[in-house]
Amino acid sequence: MSHATVTATREDSFRSPQDRSSRSQLYALLSLAFAFPDVSLHSGVKDGQLAQQLTAALGGLPCRIRTSDLHWTAPDSYEDMQTEYIRLFQIGGRRGPPCSLHEGFYTRDRSQTLQKLIRFYNYFGFRVVECVMPDHLPVQLEFMSELAAGGDVDDTGMLRAQRDFLNTHLAWADDVAGRVATSRPHPFYRSLTTLLSRLVAADQKFIRNSLGDQDNGRN
Repeated sequence: MSHATVTATREDSFRSPQDRSSRSQLYALLSLAFAFPDVSLHSGVKDGQLAQQLTAALGGLPCRIRTSDLHWTAPDSYEDMQTEYIRLFQIGGRRGPPCSLHEGFYTRDRSQTLQKLIRFYNYFGFRVVECVMPDHLPVQLEFMSELAAGGDVDDTGMLRAQRDFLNTHLAWADDVAGRVATSRPHPFYRSLTTLLSRLVAADQKFIRNSLGDQDNGRN
């Protein structure tokens, strides 16, 4: 895999599809959608561009994910979208946000979680830019997108890396979806977190089955 920089910025817009597999593209789109919303994201949701990209990526997956209950209607204004993001994921009420987007808040030792993440990133030649926390969900999804895009190791090794990252660092997606669902969210963010939870579960099963087939073929 070529060296890359993991960031939480929106350098590549979802309006310009990348030459990636459907799995990789879907993780990349979710990474963009979970970042702090800018004008481009709001307009992309409002005019249906994001929904079209998500639908295209979902259609090419090697597994099926239920989406009939998901709704991609945008908040009325860009300011409304920012406000809802801040309420759900950044500030919330007196006890903090209903749902932090940092993995470390769901573990007993955040410093250890960060160390493990950095080692994982470093092994594949990734670097997180300054002022961006390695455990921020958009960063993790961007990294998973790069893993799913392939690399310079054998397919089995890359699949195992994806399995380990999903199991160790993205399994908390289910907690994210559960917390958001109980926080009276805007339908867009409820759908976004639900889709992520379902994707992680489906991808774990797909990779587990793929590795089982490959391991059996080597025996």
